[in-house]
Amino acid sequence: MPIIDSQAEQLIKETAMRIFFVEGRLHATTQVIAKEAGVNRGLIYYYFQSRDHLFEVVVKEAVLVVRNRMRELFLSKRISFRKKISEFVEITIEQSLKYPYLETFLTTEMNRDDSTVLVPLENELRKELLDSIEEDLKEEIKKGSVPRMSAEQFLLNIMSLCIYPSLHKRMLQHMININEASYQKIMQERKQLIMKVLFRD
Repeated sequence: MPIIDSQAEQLIKETAMRIFFVEGRLHATTQVIAKEAGVNRGLIYYYFQSRDHLFEVVVKEAVLVVRNRMRELFLSKRISFRKKISEFVEITIEQSLKYPYLETFLTTEMNRDDSTVLVPLENELRKELLDSIEEDLKEEIKKGSVPRMSAEQFLLNIMSLCIYPSLHKRMLQHMININEASYQKIMQERKQLIMKVLFRD
């Protein structure tokens, strides 16, 4: 049995997330992960049993961080709807910049019938989130700042505006001839632009 370091498990996860979702090496082996983490390969099997299980763990952790923030944000009664949306846009774009290959993986994974990586939202929580968004959205529609639409359509708009550039990053960079620094700048500017697209005033 390997000697256990209390920080080794977290180090392995952080290294795996960098390799998988920052660098895009989705098929990296346990040997590569262990070498780059500076740990014994046996520790990966001790904590995670297999490379696939490690992969599943880091994906679920990345998704749950955003999901928990969404729940906290949209169910809050202390901040305005626009502030909620602004923070959601900030979180989503920063996540896509931090882990540029995560959305690509999730999109591919969701098309698999046997996928176990994504943890579905509980029905009660899904309804609570949609009801909260719909209630706030109705007020914005009444004020004329948002066209009449359902909460589902509003969410589709936000997700499309935030995530599409990340999913098609390479194609967009080639199409408009921008380097990495320019892409990062455009994505930061996009946060305010999205709010202007979603809200009329």
